[in-house]
Amino acid sequence: MRKALFSFCVLAAACGGGDKGLDTPDECNPLGGLRCMTPWPSAIYEKDDASSPTGRRIALPQGSLPTNIDGIAIKVDSYNQKDGFSPAGAILTAFPNGVDPSNLGNYKNYAKSLTADSPTVLIDMSTGELVEHFAEVDSRVPDLLGSQALYIRPSKMLKGSTRYAVAIKKTLKATGGGELPIPEGFQAILDDSKTSHPLLERVRPRYTEIFAALAAKGIQKTDLVTAWDFTTGSRDAVRADLVNSVAAAMPMMGTNGSSLTFTQTETMQNDTRIAKRYDGLYDVPLFLTNDGSTALSTKMQRTADGKPSATKLYKVPYTAIIPTCALTATAPVPIMIYGHGLLGDSTQTASGGTRTAAAELCFVAIGTDMRGMSDVDVPNVVSTLNDVNNHPSIFDAMIQGMVNHVALVQVARGPMAQTLFRKPNGDPLVDPTKVHWYGISQGGIMGTTICAIDPVIEKCVLQVGAINYSMMLERSRDWPTYRTTLIGAYPDPLDTSLIINLMQWDWDRSEPTSVADIILGQGFPGAPKKQVFMQVAIGDDEVANIASEYQARTMGIPVMMPSPYVPYGMQPSTAPSQNAMVLFDFGVSSTIPLTNEPPPDNDVHSNIRNKRATIEMMRKFYAEGVIEQKCTSGTSGCDCAAGACGEQL
Repeated sequence: MRKALFSFCVLAAACGGGDKGLDTPDECNPLGGLRCMTPWPSAIYEKDDASSPTGRRIALPQGSLPTNIDGIAIKVDSYNQKDGFSPAGAILTAFPNGVDPSNLGNYKNYAKSLTADSPTVLIDMSTGELVEHFAEVDSRVPDLLGSQALYIRPSKMLKGSTRYAVAIKKTLKATGGGELPIPEGFQAILDDSKTSHPLLERVRPRYTEIFAALAAKGIQKTDLVTAWDFTTGSRDAVRADLVNSVAAAMPMMGTNGSSLTFTQTETMQNDTRIAKRYDGLYDVPLFLTNDGSTALSTKMQRTADGKPSATKLYKVPYTAIIPTCALTATAPVPIMIYGHGLLGDSTQTASGGTRTAAAELCFVAIGTDMRGMSDVDVPNVVSTLNDVNNHPSIFDAMIQGMVNHVALVQVARGPMAQTLFRKPNGDPLVDPTKVHWYGISQGGIMGTTICAIDPVIEKCVLQVGAINYSMMLERSRDWPTYRTTLIGAYPDPLDTSLIINLMQWDWDRSEPTSVADIILGQGFPGAPKKQVFMQVAIGDDEVANIASEYQARTMGIPVMMPSPYVPYGMQPSTAPSQNAMVLFDFGVSSTIPLTNEPPPDNDVHSNIRNKRATIEMMRKFYAEGVIEQKCTSGTSGCDCAAGACGEQL
């Protein structure tokens, strides 16, 4: 429950023998200006734990997290099992009268954060170096300054198991130009005045190193409005459910999926490019309770030591399409695993765009539901937005959704390849050694994770891929409907900002923040070397460009040249590359806001699909493992508005 601020202690005995009392309740953070939880994340909510890989453990007091309109507080138990904060969530705080954003470095000026002119500071305490970031205020609440979050967003994912320090300098002003108030807890740190606040006193010793790191960058105590630190969680802990669920699932599926069965129903097609469509069910190792149903109480089954546990198989849907060209091809054709769009389902595999890609490339395409974020999960999404305590129904199911795709690869290249995918004369239709990923929208986002964990897939096309849902949501035209539900349950916009970043902890378990730092490096256990081809539409109103660029920087891939522009922190590549991002320009770049809101509605999100240049680049990538510029504009690359992307197929 959100607590009213306590009054100052009057009697010395009540304040712990003369220690200064604070207005901030004991379970709240006195280093912020507003609400219980700001600033976030903060070592105020960590404690030492020698058994943890980071040496730290999250320690959120019950009652510190927001409460919904029904009086239900968000429970802290699952979060307190973590060994650090999300490396992807925004850093945020707030002040009573808001802040004047005029001198903040926005997302077009990451470089400012490395200069003395930046009013916001982020330091990697393991190296002492400044961390590139941009800062912004929550533009959606201009008239509620006391509920307006100030966000600090790094240019790429932070390192795991790492301590970071954050500072707000006095050069940042309040709305109207006045000074920002120094939070009472930070003032007590500056004054070296001991208090009776248990959480503040727990972090007080950490300030010797924080102030030293700031001083090394020329920032003195007298320059500060507030400063704090936090620790990011270990990467092994973040990936634990993915690693353990895949490891448990593979033996249950048998060699090449031999233990999996499937059903099929053939549907007549009116598209001469498509010879057959099959819909049916296939077996998957089940890691969820309630037989994998969408009941709100469904959650992960776990062993005594907390690992995901599967005790049986269950059936999930699939849709497959066979292009007509495959029936007459001189050699078996590849299998394309398709990832559907936002809250979609397996039947989108038979949608127009996928049909065109399958026919043009002459691939058999097959897809399934991305459980946790599929059509059947929508009621649980709404329920979780009304009461965040329902989050396991979504985020545990997302782990199951990843396993479902791993099983789809196994059944497609094994049992289906042996029976369903055959030519009329009985010859093989598909080549089980050539299995590729093609994901659009949500499938381009979550496809990074599926590609990383899959033991077979090597080449991955991510159409409008991105990572970090806590960054994407506010900049997507798809979010307002769901935000209305969230803010209806948690009316304070600052609470909703905190909740979105609290949820990033859960997203980290399965969205690409789990694997983006290893997919092209050390790799996922048991997985082959991967290649990634990101396709991004400039001005995308559903998947924000800054989230796509954030992913590209985190993975360390270049941008293919020529290009309409080179994103900050990315290297240009003029030669064919094994991994790259290609930017497509449809002439709407001037409409992209500098604030945390989407551009005006446009169609560029889906316009990449089925451009001649898109298909030809995919063809080259899948066949030869190289990304080569196929757009015809001499200096601007894929300037689709000028016709450089070829015909619409």
